[in-house]
Amino acid sequence: MPIDPDFQKRREKIGKEKGIAVWGPVDPPERLGVRGTNVAVDWDICTGCGICLEICPVQMYEWRETPGHPTSDRKPFPAKAAKCMSCYRCEKQCPAKAIRVTFGGPQSVLDLVTGLMMPVQFIAGPIYGVVFGPYFSSMFSFYVGWVVLVLGFPFLLSPLIYFSKSGKPAKNKSLMDTTVVVDSGTYSIVRHPQFLGGVLLMIASILISQHWLAAIVSAPFIVLICTKWVREAEEHLILKFGDDYKRYMERVPRMNFLLGIIRLLRKK
Repeated sequence: MPIDPDFQKRREKIGKEKGIAVWGPVDPPERLGVRGTNVAVDWDICTGCGICLEICPVQMYEWRETPGHPTSDRKPFPAKAAKCMSCYRCEKQCPAKAIRVTFGGPQSVLDLVTGLMMPVQFIAGPIYGVVFGPYFSSMFSFYVGWVVLVLGFPFLLSPLIYFSKSGKPAKNKSLMDTTVVVDSGTYSIVRHPQFLGGVLLMIASILISQHWLAAIVSAPFIVLICTKWVREAEEHLILKFGDDYKRYMERVPRMNFLLGIIRLLRKK
């Protein structure tokens, strides 16, 4: 039997090993349970073939000795699960079907904090502008900000709109676990519409509130999106989709939506 896709619901988390969750039941040496959450290995199924260690592009797995276990005396341990690029190579090529990979979202504390603070920034700026009025009293910037806000939301929500329709996620997977390159809708204009939407909403927050605090808070987020997050996403998607994504990169700009619209109109 392959790893249970619902093991998190059906098993009890009994602790952690080197920061990685352990899901029971565990009764060594015969029963060892599941190691990991977003990247999980069922040690009771795993035969210790080592394919996952060989093919993982980020060298996420490490060997752990499991003497006396019925299937093998060593198992792969997802020690660096936070580095997982969700390419699914290990899951697809595991002969025993002992591995389960799911989209994990933000992996670092910095990514988690910024992911929580950004929506606050989206909301706080417009509320300030409406309740107290724009700080510098520029009504032109105030109204331009609302236009940018309306423009930004469809881009921000692109994964929810298009991944469920065109991404073809596998059964029991998140809609973020796409199996094909999505190049329709806003993804035909820019490669990372959700990031572009985030940048537009922060610019809108600045224009509507016109408060210095909005600019100070937004600037690091915009830099983070345009450098770290986009770069990491590109690396992930190239690993996941290979030449298909590289061809997509040649057709569609990263976040320059004006260039994207021009290219799309020329193509049509």
